[in-house]
Amino acid sequence: MKRTGFVFAFMLLASAFARGANGRAAWIGVWQGELDGQPSVTLTLADDGGELGGTVVLNVVERDDEGQAHVAAIEPHVLLRTRVEGKTLSFEAMRLNRSMAPMHFSVTMGADGRAWIHCLNCGTDAPVAVLTKDQ
Repeated sequence: MKRTGFVFAFMLLASAFARGANGRAAWIGVWQGELDGQPSVTLTLADDGGELGGTVVLNVVERDDEGQAHVAAIEPHVLLRTRVEGKTLSFEAMRLNRSMAPMHFSVTMGADGRAWIHCLNCGTDAPVAVLTKDQ
């Protein structure tokens, strides 16, 4: 009886680990987003060390006097405290002004393979960008 309970517990643990690994696997790759027809974000995720990590490159998109959108600045960041819960990836990234709190991001994967990224503490006008995964 004890052996059956041990085997059952081991199978449950292995199943939970596999679900976590599979959840992370869906995120691995390069994700691109646009705002106003300009590249706005590149999210690169890998699992090389057994933990999900990577980088996010944020492009500041502005409009000129004629209303044309253009990339005004490029900000690369290393992902911190990356975690996956269901269909949501969350992470932090340090701001260029390190005296301010880190940026908190939430990325939600949709059923169609696209994802939506949003900075939760970047102000009420922080855009939500649609991401597509490079194949």
